[in-house]
Amino acid sequence: MPEDKYYSDSEMIRLLKGADAKLSLPEIYGLLYGCHAAPHIFRPSQLISTIFGKNEAAFASMEKTEQVIGNLLFLWNVLGEWKPETEPLFYPDIEYPDTPEGLMERMKDDLTLIKSFIKGLDLGETAKEDFSKDAVDAFKSLSEADTFLANFIEFQKQNNTEDEEFKKVKDSIVNLEGVIGVCIARINLGLKEARMRVVKEMQKAADSQKKAAQAKSAKVQRNELCPCGSGKKYKKCCGAEQ
Repeated sequence: MPEDKYYSDSEMIRLLKGADAKLSLPEIYGLLYGCHAAPHIFRPSQLISTIFGKNEAAFASMEKTEQVIGNLLFLWNVLGEWKPETEPLFYPDIEYPDTPEGLMERMKDDLTLIKSFIKGLDLGETAKEDFSKDAVDAFKSLSEADTFLANFIEFQKQNNTEDEEFKKVKDSIVNLEGVIGVCIARINLGLKEARMRVVKEMQKAADSQKKAAQAKSAKVQRNELCPCGSGKKYKKCCGAEQ
């Protein structure tokens, strides 16, 4: 699949169902947001077993495999380029019926997105000390939104929404989605220093390995002057001990 082509969220939902995916598209969005925010790198290749389970995907053909994997990688790149400082959160482009039933489906998707975002943070080995103060506050607010959605969904299951109340409830959920987006953005920004620290640690480790490899490849020959500065040949100085 060309890198600049995406088969739309609706087509992606169809492909995921056809491949017997364990996660819905909103869950995948949340997971990717969490993985990108987390300090430690969670590679795109690791997503397959997470999304499709231990048995991986039940792809019908190589073409379907390429379509699904291509779309997932596209989403990985797009959401990885999200700018939380200036851009609103990208939600899956899903058309929900303008009915109480459609609103219930939307709320469930919002709830799974939050839970998957937190799972993505866990996959990226996010620790408590990685959070800035503002990120901690944002995480608390996100947890409150999670609890509100869960409780409201249970309430709606047992209480029918009247027509005159439907618009108010819908507006409330739209506003809540805005709050969720802001919380995820603040958490992402609050983990920036931790991400930078991990990158520096990885670079330092790579440099150490490189220097060790260079030192090994630049082994002193036995008839060369000893690097200790004695003026003797290496074989009659430090090399005599080897």
